[in-house]
Amino acid sequence: MRFNNNLLLIASFLGVATALRRGCRVDNSGAAGTSGTGFYTFTANDRLDAVAADFCSNEGNLRNLNPGVSFSAGTFIRVPCKVRQRDCAKIPNSSNGYYKIVSGDQLRFIADDFCTSTSVLQSMNSDVIKNINAIFPDDILQVPCAWN
Repeated sequence: MRFNNNLLLIASFLGVATALRRGCRVDNSGAAGTSGTGFYTFTANDRLDAVAADFCSNEGNLRNLNPGVSFSAGTFIRVPCKVRQRDCAKIPNSSNGYYKIVSGDQLRFIADDFCTSTSVLQSMNSDVIKNINAIFPDDILQVPCAWN
């Protein structure tokens, strides 16, 4: 059974919010210890746990990457940094959201963008994903979406 797209439409009218992924500027300096990291500018609306989740990290890791840094508006912080192609529609009062599969998607890349594994996505969407190697455009997946 596939996800009912009408449910997503109804959910959008009931307050599902579109999440906005935070972006980072990749550190291309080549300096020791900077591989896979970049910079993000902390804003007045940010919470450290939400920023960490958006970069597939945790508060402790961000604190380790930024010793002695105050996480306040306007501060540049070092974060794990890679380009993410996908975003989610956040489910209110939940750490999950919805993602609509597009042509060419592969479950492993979807999982990577949402900081999870293919097995977790399959478990969350057992009614949609019967085979991790066979997903279909326009199907709607429930995905982790804790950063928004």
